[in-house]
Amino acid sequence: MNGRIQAHTAILFANILFALNYSYSKSLIPGFLAPEALCIARIGCAALVFALVAVLWVRERIRWRDLGWLALAALFGTGGNQYIFLQGLQYTSPVDAAIISVTGPVLVLVISALLGRDRITWLKSIGIAIGASGALLTILYGGIANFGSGHLTGNILVFAAALSYASYLIVVKNLMMRYHPITVTAWMFGLSTLALLPFLGRSIVATGWGDLTPAAWGSLAFVILGATVTAYLCVAGSLKKLKPTTVSIYTYLQPVIASFVAILRGQDKTDWVKIMAALLVFAGVFIVTQSYRFEDKKIVNNSVDNSSSR
Repeated sequence: MNGRIQAHTAILFANILFALNYSYSKSLIPGFLAPEALCIARIGCAALVFALVAVLWVRERIRWRDLGWLALAALFGTGGNQYIFLQGLQYTSPVDAAIISVTGPVLVLVISALLGRDRITWLKSIGIAIGASGALLTILYGGIANFGSGHLTGNILVFAAALSYASYLIVVKNLMMRYHPITVTAWMFGLSTLALLPFLGRSIVATGWGDLTPAAWGSLAFVILGATVTAYLCVAGSLKKLKPTTVSIYTYLQPVIASFVAILRGQDKTDWVKIMAALLVFAGVFIVTQSYRFEDKKIVNNSVDNSSSR
């Protein structure tokens, strides 16, 4: 199996874990854990695992000049991202959260274009508009139907988390090209833990850990070891071979898996608005990704024409 196939397999597996995380995290908050407690437990425990692996097997030093980029990656990819996501998830449903999060590929494209690493064509613009309309439909529908329960607030926070993660994929790409994925991930989670512990540490003490059922402990173990440690390592490794936009495209699988799991667990139900919103987002992502094929063909044709003219 070559490197690119391994990278595609890794990011596919990571998105399956991320999709399952919507349901398992929702089963923990707010019934067993406050979002703050789950956030610091998830990041802190993952930091310990990554640090242990980095010390025992990798043993790689980083340059001091990269500490700023690592801190930025920690903010976008772990600390700030996870805290905002879990705050939003306590107000919204797993299906709504998954549909909104799938706007990631569009967000990655927009940020890349603003940084001069990509360009937005008319075809990409159409895809962005269609994908954004799907996310907007979910946000507004959730707010109108459940305004009193804070559903609108939850959807907006989940969208902010998606924007943060899209920024992370772009920021961390250069770091992954210079260091081992475990080194980068260990530093990210370590810095996030140090930054969040003074603010969220009280939630760990205030949590009634003895009240957690065996099922709740199982869900927590999956969130930490599956949807965090394993999933983030898969994403980190895939970024060595794939572009951030390509990695982000795989998020379109998450609503399908999350919806299936959430409905089976009785946490949500389908309706025509969710289906329409998902279709709009999928259509937008598909159009954006197809635009790259047209660009590649155009480049090849221009190269052939130039060669012929010589």
